[in-house]
Amino acid sequence: MRGHSSTNELCIRWRYNAGDSAIIWQLMFTDSGNLVGQKRFVLSRRALFFSIDKITGKVDRDDYLLMDHTHQVPAGEGWFVGLETTHSNLVYCYTHQLESPEHKGIWAVDFKSDKVVWSRSDIIFSDNINNEFLVYRLSAFGGFPERHYLLIDPLTGEDIRHLGLESPTIHAMRQKAESEEKRQKVILPVFVSEVINEQGEALQRAGIDRHIHSECIVQGHFTIAVLHEQADCKGSWHSHLKVWRSDILIYTTCLEEGVEKPSLNNFLIQSENLYYLKNKQELVCVTLT
Repeated sequence: MRGHSSTNELCIRWRYNAGDSAIIWQLMFTDSGNLVGQKRFVLSRRALFFSIDKITGKVDRDDYLLMDHTHQVPAGEGWFVGLETTHSNLVYCYTHQLESPEHKGIWAVDFKSDKVVWSRSDIIFSDNINNEFLVYRLSAFGGFPERHYLLIDPLTGEDIRHLGLESPTIHAMRQKAESEEKRQKVILPVFVSEVINEQGEALQRAGIDRHIHSECIVQGHFTIAVLHEQADCKGSWHSHLKVWRSDILIYTTCLEEGVEKPSLNNFLIQSENLYYLKNKQELVCVTLT
């Protein structure tokens, strides 16, 4: 049964606007309390990074261009770059190999102090394993690619131990590695289908039709959902975020409207905060209390 609604009871902690025509593409959280993201400008083919204190919303770094300091040019042509993982106060970036989706190189960046702590172009990231990174080098033998694995120190980039080619030991190490979501304490939405699950049941209690395209997170007394609905016969879409506490609607906002195709995975929970994207270019932090 639905309770009486009283929107909007939740407090917006801060907002960040990435700029005109920007698309916020990736978000990661450091152990030291910073949120680091990538924003992309499709027309100019630029990929830039930003860093925000997740408590205060203070922007520590914005429009950061990752550089290849060996050749003094933008890494990955200023476009083929991304965020790999985090450790302590550092965020690790990568580029793409030419004509390949495979990543290449690691840059350890302290965005708050605007410093590349170390970088290596000879290795490719595989897994974040406690206080070590599992990485590999590519080579070829008899025309076939081979991966030579090693462990490195994430704070210095120095080799710790060489492990050799793919083996059951390396496979076991990779299996034990936590996902980035679990390691960074991030909860991502689940797409609600016809199959009855926890998220679908929560939306039914809130009075939401199961046939509506929706994504949902259930966390404690909170149910957070984004509902994607076709706005008219021309096929444009509206997406609305709604938050219920104990099945009572307490917050609602429009994420985007009149779009050709709805955007997915535009919200998440980290610690006790809800983060969502409005119109792809504005990041909003809301306290879940």
